Amino acid sequence: MQIPQKIPSLKLVFVLLAVYTAVWISLEGALWQVVVMGAGYTAVSLGYGWQKWLGGRVVDGWRWWGVTAVTGLLFGLGSGLLTLVFMAVKTGLHAHGPEFTPAQINWTLRQTPIWAAASLLAALGLALIFKGRKQKAEGRKM
Repeated sequence: MQIPQKIPSLKLVFVLLAVYTAVWISLEGALWQVVVMGAGYTAVSLGYGWQKWLGGRVVDGWRWWGVTAVTGLLFGLGSGLLTLVFMAVKTGLHAHGPEFTPAQINWTLRQTPIWAAASLLAALGLALIFKGRKQKAEGRKM
C-alpha cells in the first residue's frame, strides 16, 4: 500500500478539533463530549504520525498488517487515556468541584481495553478492505 505524503484534510480536522476544544472548556462536563475529544486528538496524532514516518512509502505484506494493527490498538488505548486526561484537565479548570462522577471515570477505565480491542479489529478490517481494493484495481490493469 502506498501511504500518501500528506493526509488530505488533516489540518482542517485539527483546526475544527481546536475550535471544539475551546467551546468544550466553557461547557459543563458531558461524557460524550470528552470522549469525542479523546478520540479526535488520538486520531489526529496518529494521522500526523503516519505522515511523518510512513508518508510517501510503500508498506506491503506483514508490515502493512502490523502498521494497521498497531495503529488500531493505539487508537483505542489513546482514546481512553486521553479521555481520562481531558477529564482531569476539565476538573482542574473548573473550581466548582468534580466535573465528572467516579462512575463516569470508572466507565472510561473499563471501556479502554474494549475500545483497544475493537479498534484493533476495525483497523485490520479496513486494512483488508484496502488490500482487496488494491488487488482488484491491479487485476483490472492486467
